[in-house]
Amino acid sequence: MIHEDPGRNLKKELNLIAVRINALLTQYIEVHDVVFKFSLRKIIPLPFIFKATDFSSLHCRAEQIIIELNTCDQQICNFIENGLSGERFAHFLLKYCQALVNAVSLLRVILHQLYLKSQHLCEYTWKEYDKQVKLYDKAVSVYTTMGDELNILYAGFNRQMKSQ
Repeated sequence: MIHEDPGRNLKKELNLIAVRINALLTQYIEVHDVVFKFSLRKIIPLPFIFKATDFSSLHCRAEQIIIELNTCDQQICNFIENGLSGERFAHFLLKYCQALVNAVSLLRVILHQLYLKSQHLCEYTWKEYDKQVKLYDKAVSVYTTMGDELNILYAGFNRQMKSQ
């Protein structure tokens, strides 16, 4: 009778988590692009032609992404505690996930403030916005800098899984 290595099952599950984090990254980038990508409607705000940005919906999407990333974070921690403590990819993926949570959380704050301002519920000054965007840009820089190394580790991780 052949028994499969339990560590291999954890590695398969870790691979699925990595794929999920990548999908969440894609969703987050879509939200980011709505807010920060160049658009004529931002330059020429014609409400009868261009639809206003729905900051409430974007804020909710960001919150959902954070919830799912936190779930991934917890699952990776469990994998590390239960058999993958020596797996460099698992530790790096955990750090990447946490960096991504930080960036999305900062974007969520900006979206909330923009929503409140769009509803005339708060004064959100350019100075406050600029300060928050600079913090957000730093957080984006952290996870994007990690991306190349994560891709290299992921490729090695997959090769290792296939050779077992």
